[in-house]
Amino acid sequence: MVDIPIEASQSPSSGRPASQRLPGGEKSRLASPADMPARIVRCSHPGGTHSPKRWVVVERLGDTNDVTVLVDGQHPRRFANLNRVTIATNIVIARRLPPLVERCAVSRRVAIDQLELACGASINIVASPICGPYGHVRAVALWAGDADEGLPPLPNIGVLEWDATVVVSASASARSLLLDDQKVERLMLPEMLSYFDRFEDRSQFLALLSFDSPIDEWIGCATRTFGDGVVHRLHLAARASGMGTNRTVRAVVCDISDVEAPVPPDMYSSALRNVPVLRGHALALIDLNGLVIHDWVANDHDRIAGWSHHRPLLHPDDQAAILSAGLEMLSGTATTASVRARVRFDSADDWIQLESWWTRIVTGDQPQVLADIAIVPPMPASVLDKCSRCQGISDEAA
Repeated sequence: MVDIPIEASQSPSSGRPASQRLPGGEKSRLASPADMPARIVRCSHPGGTHSPKRWVVVERLGDTNDVTVLVDGQHPRRFANLNRVTIATNIVIARRLPPLVERCAVSRRVAIDQLELACGASINIVASPICGPYGHVRAVALWAGDADEGLPPLPNIGVLEWDATVVVSASASARSLLLDDQKVERLMLPEMLSYFDRFEDRSQFLALLSFDSPIDEWIGCATRTFGDGVVHRLHLAARASGMGTNRTVRAVVCDISDVEAPVPPDMYSSALRNVPVLRGHALALIDLNGLVIHDWVANDHDRIAGWSHHRPLLHPDDQAAILSAGLEMLSGTATTASVRARVRFDSADDWIQLESWWTRIVTGDQPQVLADIAIVPPMPASVLDKCSRCQGISDEAA
């Protein structure tokens, strides 16, 4: 504990110790340093009074230095005010949090601030950085408590980032939460979403990627079964910026299983992923507002199943037909369509001919299409043949 000497109060005019008049009229000098204890006594509160058991998680997902709260101890939050977190038990702590977060983010290291409470307790305020896949600090975990107390375990927090092509990059901690530590640095949106048993408010999440009037922030929760069979509850928050091809989305994912019980898996998502699919076919769920494929279902040992983790390149001459079919279904002038298109996964590959049958299945603000997609044989050689994950699928199919 840092010991603080007690200063005598001074008279504004003379600089000498101020005096006060007793009831009988006699003047009495205020206590001088010689009359008082030289040091503040230690805090008399019971041990652990000033040490919360959980952290506060704040996000820095935007392009500014503004931060908001996503998790406060036992409570998930929706971009809440940093000044109102539970660890800010007084205004002194509250005022120190924003500059400490900024110092932590700039240095990309743990930052610590120290102060003394009025009760005499010595307090450490700790900020721990959470980096995204490109090294930028996108979230910070905060704790404030007795300097002599050990820190509680950090929550599991990861960061995801993706661009207009919906190629998702994940930090190491995010891969641990979503992929059971598989060594996959980038993945496509359908593959990322396939790891969840339940993904709440998916329609609003997809609105982040809409062509017209997209939303710029989203909060949701998801359920996921880890490799050890334990079901976890995840809290996610995302912010988007830019438009069109410059659109970027960043998200923080926090494991909150110790404070919220996981919700049972979504029966409709489970049904879709187990529906019978013809060999050489795949079912794609397409969001019409952004023409984004966000679910891809195929037989486990079929070559086309591996396409969920690759970005296809669409033939320039076929882009207009795809866009026209999407706009007709978006406007409601058509509910079904048959579309032929060519794709490849590398500029050196030959084009793969596809045939697809689209059915509009959801109306409203976030209309959806279910597409049955088939490869028109023969299937040319492709860069996918050199992908270890796709090769494993092909070997099993053979």
